[in-house]
Amino acid sequence: MGDRKFGKFMMMMFAFCAGTHSEPGRHCRRQELRVGASGIWIEWLYLFCTPFYWLFAPVFRRMRAITTADYFHARYDRGVSVLYAVMGMLQLTVYIGLLLKASGAMITAISAGAINANIAILATVVVFVIYGVTGGLSAAIFTNLVQGVMTLILSFMLLPFIFPKVHGMAGLWDKLPAQMMSIVVGK
Repeated sequence: MGDRKFGKFMMMMFAFCAGTHSEPGRHCRRQELRVGASGIWIEWLYLFCTPFYWLFAPVFRRMRAITTADYFHARYDRGVSVLYAVMGMLQLTVYIGLLLKASGAMITAISAGAINANIAILATVVVFVIYGVTGGLSAAIFTNLVQGVMTLILSFMLLPFIFPKVHGMAGLWDKLPAQMMSIVVGK
C-alpha cells in the first residue's frame, strides 16, 4: 500500500505501465495479419475482465490486503494463500529466467560476441537486485510514473512523423490490406 502516500495520478500511471509493454502489440499485429482487423480481439478480451479489477481494488483496500495472497488468507485460510504465493513464484521464476536468457542472447548479438551472455545476465541480475533492495515499491511506482508519462508523450510525438509517410489518414486507409477492413469477423 506504500503507506498510502502515492497520489491517484501516480497509481494511475503505475497501473497503466503494469499493463502495457511491447508484447501485446506484436501479438495483436500477428493476429491482424492472419485474420484481419478482428485479430485485435486477442487484446480486447481484457476489456471484459478489467471491470473486475475496479471492483476488487476497493475490497482489497478496505481489507488492508496488499497482495492477492493476503486476500486468500483472510477469505479462506493460510494454505490457499501459500499455494497462491508458491504458484506465483514458480511462474515468475520461469518468466524472469526466460527474459534474462533472451536479454543475454540479445546483448551478445548486439555486441557481436564481445560480451558473453552469462556476464550480461549476471550484470542484469545485479542491477535488478540493487534497484529492488534500495528502492522497493517506491522506486517501482516512481519508475512507472516516469515511464507512463513518457509513453503517452512520445506516442503522440510520433504522429507528426507517421502521417506524412502514409499521406494522412486517407493514405493510411488506402495502404491497409483489404483483409484488415473487417473488425467484427475474420476472413
